[in-house]
Amino acid sequence: MQTLREIRRLLEEAGLRPRKEFGQCFLIDGNLMGKLVELAGLTGEEAVLEVGPGTGSLTEELLARAARVVAVEIDRGLCELLHRRLGERDDFLLIRGDALAGKHALSEEVLAALPGDAHLVANLPYSVATPLVAECLIQSWRALCGPAAGGCAFRRLTFTVQREVADRLSAGPGSRAYGPVSVLAALVGRVCPGPIIPAGAFWPRPKVDSRVVQIDFDADRAAGLADVEALVDVVGLAFGERRKQIRAITRRKGGRFAAEALASALAEGGIEPSLRPEQIAPERYRLLANALASAP
Repeated sequence: MQTLREIRRLLEEAGLRPRKEFGQCFLIDGNLMGKLVELAGLTGEEAVLEVGPGTGSLTEELLARAARVVAVEIDRGLCELLHRRLGERDDFLLIRGDALAGKHALSEEVLAALPGDAHLVANLPYSVATPLVAECLIQSWRALCGPAAGGCAFRRLTFTVQREVADRLSAGPGSRAYGPVSVLAALVGRVCPGPIIPAGAFWPRPKVDSRVVQIDFDADRAAGLADVEALVDVVGLAFGERRKQIRAITRRKGGRFAAEALASALAEGGIEPSLRPEQIAPERYRLLANALASAP
């Protein structure tokens, strides 16, 4: 694992510096990086997606433990640095670009580079963490539905993320952190918050602490969801006005669902219309989404 001195040297030799616009904060605590790799539980047979490899400190550890690593780096200079250091390896593929195609889809180039079964292990850039994790879970649900639905099955996601996002992923009803990604994660996976990573474990030092999070995709839970897109749409609709009663979604105009279908689905899901979105459990959202998925 690279020390702070080694990371600085690599960047200086390449004429680079950390770029704030890409959320670049390099994990420099070897013990905590070791914990991240340990929690990933790699056996040597997995294909791993790493987003934001930076100077390759975590990448080197993953290559020692996985069958193949697909790394996605948006920074041109860091891509050139990584290519010089690791580009000749047969078990390493470097993709320059954004791992996301917009806010609601993984890049087609990234999906094409992965087999049907993969893991995510990464020190995630703060700017992409929430949509990236959500899309990995959505892709896993699609893969569960069979080849016709597309998707890549991410069996396990192990990553560092700012503590606020970690709280959202594991939050339950009634919590201020509870929101759309909390519901999605609860319905298709098992979230296990790991150790807190203090800001001083990164360089440059961010303003907030981070946390290691592990999410195992749960095929049995996910099979109870009829349509993940219906879930994403209706949960986004609900939490778009989280201070209002849930019945307010029946008065929204121009959405995917008709007012009558929403009202009927609320009743079918046993959801009291006077409840606010953060008071409704993930299971109720599943029933709501399934009712909408089967509505004409």
